[in-house]
Amino acid sequence: MIPNAPESVELFKNHTEAKLRGLLCPDHNQSPRLIVKGESLKEATISLSACCSKLIELANKAIADR
Repeated sequence: MIPNAPESVELFKNHTEAKLRGLLCPDHNQSPRLIVKGESLKEATISLSACCSKLIELANKAIADR
């Protein structure tokens, strides 16, 4: 059974947030910010922001890890 679109977006958001949980910038002691908007994964917009490029790189690596 395929979950309906809003549940898929929420599932994706929760899974990605879990990967970022506890990640802090080694220089600024801040966490990355993730925003996921949309009614379906196909139409979703995803925004990842951070205090610096180093944290963006660390966050992207954390998201990419399985």
